[in-house]
Amino acid sequence: WTMICYQHFIVWILLVMNAPDRSFLSSCGYESCPTPKDGMINVHFVPHTHNDVGWLKTVDQYYYGSRTDIQRAGVQYILDSVVDALLKDPERRFIYVESAFFWRWWGEQTEEKQKEVKKLVDEGRLEFIGGGWSMNDEAAAHYTAIIDNMSFGIKFFSDHFGKCGRPRVSWQIDPFGHSREQANIFAKMGFDGLFFGRLDYADKEKRMRDKTMEMIWKGDPDEKSSRSDLFTGALFHAYSPPPGFCFDSLCQDVLMDDPRMEDFNMDKKVAEFVDYTLFQASSYATDNLIMTMGEDFNYMNANMWFKNMDKLKNFLNTNQDKHKINVMYSTPSCYLKSVHSSNTTWTVKSDDFFPYASDPHAYWTGYFTSRPALKGMIRQANSLLQACKQIHSRHGTIRDKGLETAKRSVAVNQHHDAVTGTAKQHVTDDYALRLHNGMTACRKVMADGLNNELGMGCSFDDYCPMLNISQCAFTEQRLAFSILVYNPLANNVSSFIRIPVKNKHVYRVLNHENYEVETQLVPLPDQVLRIPGRLSRAKYELVFFADNIPGLGSKLYKFEHVSNEEINLEVERIEDTVILGNSHLKMEMNKKGILKRIKTKTSDIHLIQEFAYYKGAVGDNTEFVKRASGAYIFRPKGNIAIPVGEPQSATFIKGNLVHEVHQKFNEWTSQVIRLYRGHKHLELEWIIGPLPSLQHNMPGSEVISRYRTDIDSGDLFKTDSNGRFMIKRQRNHRPTWDLNLTEPVSANYYPVVSRMSIEDSNSVSKQKKQVWVMTDRAEGGTSLQSGEMELMLHRRLFNDDGFGVGEALNETAFGKGLVVRGKHKLLLCEEDCEIASRRIAEKELMKPVIFFGEYCSNLRESTTSVELPADIKLLTMEKWSEESVLVRLENIKISGDPTKVDLDGLFPGRTIASTVETTLDGNLPISELKKLEWKPSDLKRKVIEGSTTDISSVDLKPKQIRSYLVKLS
Repeated sequence: WTMICYQHFIVWILLVMNAPDRSFLSSCGYESCPTPKDGMINVHFVPHTHNDVGWLKTVDQYYYGSRTDIQRAGVQYILDSVVDALLKDPERRFIYVESAFFWRWWGEQTEEKQKEVKKLVDEGRLEFIGGGWSMNDEAAAHYTAIIDNMSFGIKFFSDHFGKCGRPRVSWQIDPFGHSREQANIFAKMGFDGLFFGRLDYADKEKRMRDKTMEMIWKGDPDEKSSRSDLFTGALFHAYSPPPGFCFDSLCQDVLMDDPRMEDFNMDKKVAEFVDYTLFQASSYATDNLIMTMGEDFNYMNANMWFKNMDKLKNFLNTNQDKHKINVMYSTPSCYLKSVHSSNTTWTVKSDDFFPYASDPHAYWTGYFTSRPALKGMIRQANSLLQACKQIHSRHGTIRDKGLETAKRSVAVNQHHDAVTGTAKQHVTDDYALRLHNGMTACRKVMADGLNNELGMGCSFDDYCPMLNISQCAFTEQRLAFSILVYNPLANNVSSFIRIPVKNKHVYRVLNHENYEVETQLVPLPDQVLRIPGRLSRAKYELVFFADNIPGLGSKLYKFEHVSNEEINLEVERIEDTVILGNSHLKMEMNKKGILKRIKTKTSDIHLIQEFAYYKGAVGDNTEFVKRASGAYIFRPKGNIAIPVGEPQSATFIKGNLVHEVHQKFNEWTSQVIRLYRGHKHLELEWIIGPLPSLQHNMPGSEVISRYRTDIDSGDLFKTDSNGRFMIKRQRNHRPTWDLNLTEPVSANYYPVVSRMSIEDSNSVSKQKKQVWVMTDRAEGGTSLQSGEMELMLHRRLFNDDGFGVGEALNETAFGKGLVVRGKHKLLLCEEDCEIASRRIAEKELMKPVIFFGEYCSNLRESTTSVELPADIKLLTMEKWSEESVLVRLENIKISGDPTKVDLDGLFPGRTIASTVETTLDGNLPISELKKLEWKPSDLKRKVIEGSTTDISSVDLKPKQIRSYLVKLS
């Protein structure tokens, strides 16, 4: 025993005396990386902290460390502690991800401290990874908002830290599933790789066996070059350290390396670590392993982590001959470089990682729909932000406080616990407040810019944020006023505008030339009038047709109350078959008021739209089979949707501009079906809530809208990827592993950000019957039977699903269950359907923005008019610096020839001095982009380099997005 203790003591002395190579690093990037050793397992310790931009606490509470009764977490202390620990030892490294927190911390530092931090960044010892304002969700977030979130954060790091501040690797360690479009976005931003933490349990088991935990992900399977290729790695233990090696003040683990101590455990812990390393190595294809040494809000005492990691690293490196393990402080970028140097050939993935299941009864598909009101508000705020940036780019100054507030509010809400609806209620309230403040600021920026453009005595400073419940104090309190309608699309559009009014009196709307435009008065459904919290006396809406609103321009109108004479509104009760139609489309309602048939000039299908609901499973989450349905998890009880039933009442209104059918199904389900003049699609505006209130341990309600058709779609359907292009889905199937179907409903649910479709899969004709549904917010959807689609609209549950939020998804407002009002657009077509549906979805996303002003008799026509080719979308127009504007253009076609675009057309009356093409994020000239090249198992693709251009005419291939910094003279 004495001899054993003496040997341990000698080892301990050697550890203390051993001095590892601590030479200062001279540069950032791959050049600063440690060198792996041949013939050994090279373990890359990656010290990190995962800082949710809101979850159990608000963003502010997390930063300052308040509300310790909820969670011990304070980001400012983490960054303070980490910087101090890095300065003590030049061998140490750390990565940081969420720029929303770092931006705040950076602004509080002294000039001296900022210099120290810049030195750490320049030496590659503090590295920014990912770089988005928040670590965005990938299921419910729209691609325009994802791009903005990433660009906003990367711009902060690039502006303050230069090239060394620009992230090279994306880091999506906590989102609950991963989208193909997200990978495409990362690739087009110039990232060399992506690492993520959450992978379906069955997919992971197979990949571990096959050593395919790392792969080349093809973000666009149709792209022949390698531009959309992204090296992607699934982390072994999510983003946590090996079990037993969490050295944080929030953990219990510690290394006791002095053999004189009774609790000496170094030999045991080293053996555990070696075993774990060998276990992990058996699942990966190279002799490099990444070990994530950190967790949620770790490193408030960074010294605890580094002191223990130093001991473990030094011991193993002193005994490399025995264990053949080389341990080094590293980063995801340095690990990526080492893996790249292995010259390995990688498998290729072209689908996505949805849906994610963490066990056989926990499919994370509920959050596709959770908190639908917040999801709708986020979509509206994102849309308004794009319009706001357009106006600001023409008149604003850089870093306008109002615009910056709006950018931060939308970016924070892309966080994977915000738009997902998986935060606590008080945090969700904070997210909504931030959106409200951001939207208010954006409208002020827009109003100032538009009034400046008009240059007349009239001003349009008022707006109505509650039009979603048909409430507008400005219009209800005036007999006459003026209206400005701004079009944020870069093409002329015509739109139907709805203005809440109190009475069924005679009104008229005049254009700027004093010509009367067509109007129609329609009654509001009783269900709208009874929405809790609605403070409005409006019982009607005046619909008018705003014709040919110029691209990025506006049209002005005068609204007048003509007389108190009440007009006769022909509202008829449906008691027999009713057919309503326009020049493109006819819909047939049966005598019970149910939609049953749709006809176009070339198609005729039977289609029944109905509402149903699932009862959420109840359980205590102690076993897989006892999992409850909650904010994250959708787990229906019995896997059967209960029909809401036929409408209790149904009426219809015929008009010159719109036909409407008003349906009431029960006290918490109603709908208006609209067919506007000239439209090729139906609009279905639903109201769900207040859903029934029940006690804890009772099953809640998860409400769906189901579309049943006679189309033979078999087991195939399509959903969009983040609002861009479609992915084919197959019921009860996974492309890369055999599915164990333990949850037949929730296992087939996928995220629907903007569109979903079915088509006649057995037709040999190229012109197949297709039905498309476009949504106004993210929802979960599936096809459980041939010819059917269902989309989940609202959820109210009374049990937590046990994945951390600690609250049931029981949203209330004004003392009752939350009421949600949303829209579906329904399209029946046979050819070019993906493009047709995309255009409808884009018009829904980028709806006209309406401002109000006092009555003004002398209205002017907008002088701004932009008309891009029909297939080209103006994705972004944003003031990037005092001299330049960032322009992103997207070709929404999926095949065909390139489309030529004249950038001069975006800036009427201005002259382009120069243009520089950049990566998708806008922060790096594409001529300076240098990416690692990988060896996929499919060797047919070739690398195509980008270029800098100084001309204003550009070509865009189908599906391509190109970004330019444009300097105007």
